[in-house]
Amino acid sequence: MSTRRRLRNVGVVSLVAVAIGTWLRLGPIPPSVGRPVPAGPGGYEFVARDGRPLDVRVRPRTGGPPLSEVAEKVAAATLVAEDRRFWSHPGVDMIALGRAGLDAVRHGRIGQGGSTITQQLIKVRMGHTRRTPAAKAREMLYALRLEHRMSKAALLSAYLNEAPYGGRIVGVDAAAHGYFGMPVSQLTWAQAAYLAALPQRPTRYNPWRDPKAPIARQRWILGRLRTSGKITKAAEALAAREPIRVVRPRSNGELAPHLREYLAAKLADSKRPPGRVRTTLDADLQLDIVGIAQQHRKLLRHFGAANVAIVVLDNTSGEVRGWEGSGDYFDPRGGNLNGVLVRRQIGSTVKPFIYAAAFERGAAPGDSVLDEPVSYRWNGRAFTPENYDHKFRGPITMRSGLANSVNVAAVRTLAGVGVGAVASDMGRAGIGPGNASSYGLSLALGAAELDLLSLTHAYATFARGGIAVPVRALAGHEEPLRVTTGRVWSPQTAFLITDVLRDNEARSVAFGRSSALAFPFPVAAKTGTSQDFHDNWVVGYTERFTVGVWVGNFDRTPLAQGSSGVSGAGPIFHAVVLAARERLGADADHPDNADNSIPPELKAVRANGRTEYVWTDRVVATPAELTLVEPTAGTRYVLQPSRAPATQHVPLTASGGHAPYRFAVDGATIPSRDLNGRPIAGPSWPLRLGQHEACATDATGTTQCARFLVQPG
Repeated sequence: MSTRRRLRNVGVVSLVAVAIGTWLRLGPIPPSVGRPVPAGPGGYEFVARDGRPLDVRVRPRTGGPPLSEVAEKVAAATLVAEDRRFWSHPGVDMIALGRAGLDAVRHGRIGQGGSTITQQLIKVRMGHTRRTPAAKAREMLYALRLEHRMSKAALLSAYLNEAPYGGRIVGVDAAAHGYFGMPVSQLTWAQAAYLAALPQRPTRYNPWRDPKAPIARQRWILGRLRTSGKITKAAEALAAREPIRVVRPRSNGELAPHLREYLAAKLADSKRPPGRVRTTLDADLQLDIVGIAQQHRKLLRHFGAANVAIVVLDNTSGEVRGWEGSGDYFDPRGGNLNGVLVRRQIGSTVKPFIYAAAFERGAAPGDSVLDEPVSYRWNGRAFTPENYDHKFRGPITMRSGLANSVNVAAVRTLAGVGVGAVASDMGRAGIGPGNASSYGLSLALGAAELDLLSLTHAYATFARGGIAVPVRALAGHEEPLRVTTGRVWSPQTAFLITDVLRDNEARSVAFGRSSALAFPFPVAAKTGTSQDFHDNWVVGYTERFTVGVWVGNFDRTPLAQGSSGVSGAGPIFHAVVLAARERLGADADHPDNADNSIPPELKAVRANGRTEYVWTDRVVATPAELTLVEPTAGTRYVLQPSRAPATQHVPLTASGGHAPYRFAVDGATIPSRDLNGRPIAGPSWPLRLGQHEACATDATGTTQCARFLVQPG
């Protein structure tokens, strides 16, 4: 090859190399890489519906102190911990990268990855969470370009002002004030090394959750400071002995941290760029909720509870107006967990859905249901429900059974309509209990698990006359948090459930007339207590809004024996309802239960000295096959010697086939109409000791029978 050709080839290669080098250093970078973003969770600045910021610490990240004011200690500790060759590399540290590669080959896994301060700044600004090779390559490329556009001092200053330091704190100055109550310039070497440890794992090293978590890395950083000549061996020993005292955090007007973190994660998943985000929260109501949660801390401790979750929904729009995730975000017992979204056993708050299924299929609040000892066979096992107070009341109305949360009445009602029917209705409301057959009749006792947001959303459906609308926490047409929409229950069923749940006189048998559920205006409410006293609930609504409250412990420590929804969550619910009415407005001004407010197909009648509601033309929706629901084969009943036999009955219930039904026990026909000729929803047979056979026959003559046992108590 001639000398001229060799020179020409060398020139071409040189030009290509220069072009590549120029492209690597001078090529474009995304706007998010070149400028700071708001300092909220995930780079989002959340504001209330009126524009007020939800985090008083949110500010442009350019608002942090310059490097000259950060102090040598924190800068030095950060560099020895994160990037020892920061001042000499061009944005990518090939030595650290090679060492990380060898470590990955040696141990079969990716370790720290050799990221520089510049790369970490880019990761913060772009919001990368997944450590993929492609993301790593982009960070390296943008680091080379950013180093060409910014000085080293500006890069280090930007990182220190934008890095996460745990506890939702962004920036080293905010961390110094938040954890030590002093400006960053006054930190000791021990405190500086402690803060420098946090950005590596801000969630795991959160000092408010566990002040000792960063200590091991702090000691390692102190050692690196000594070996680099920044401090002496004596200074290292002195700093290692210095106790770290993290100050108790204060909210300082910060609102809804749990909701902001939840929304930030959803927005990041949807690839929404960082920036200002308007929520549906009512700032004044949220402040009230925070104050209510703090005021009731003593009450919670009395019941052995550390955590409380509260949500308030606007019934018309489905928008979230208030959201409290734990009662105290900084509580070491899981305060950072979002209790609004934690699934727990719902206890008796499930009962309105059971009675709604019965009302939907033709029952009414004035119908009788038997509160007597009963044992069922379900999936080969005996199931014997008991009431909360271990008492039995004989025949009671469905109104009384629901209002006073009578377990046996709820189980009998569930058996009458069928677990599948209730599960189907709940599914349309967006709260399907999963595999309903696995719960069986225990569904009536609240064995299913739901989160507070979904449960409150389902109750709001009753407030809207049986119609569900999506739940939203972001203003505008953002993706909803819960998508259930459309008609779930008929207007008649929603009216009947609401009428029972706001009947303070009806529930006074169990709760008294002056409980936390009593208000000077109409409020429909239901309490719930899970098995073994792990959870307290109250969910209720007015025409304007719906409130859900959960009280318990995230670590599932049981509450004090005997604590209940009305005593634990009830006072908090009461206070939140009053605050919501003050902030969001009262219901429409119309007489309660006026004739013109009763949906068609229902009418008001006088029964037992009170106004009751019945169907004008009772139509029962039934499946195709005739089924004797109660008694089922093998059911056992207990005849209590302390009560007159004539007051103890077996309810006779059937479903499917073609109504009307005729019932017989041991061949003797049982009346199916009351003295006024109205069909009886649950005809019954007086208990007698021994083996018996019950039969149901429909209009076509089809018959289903079952043998059952009545034994002495």
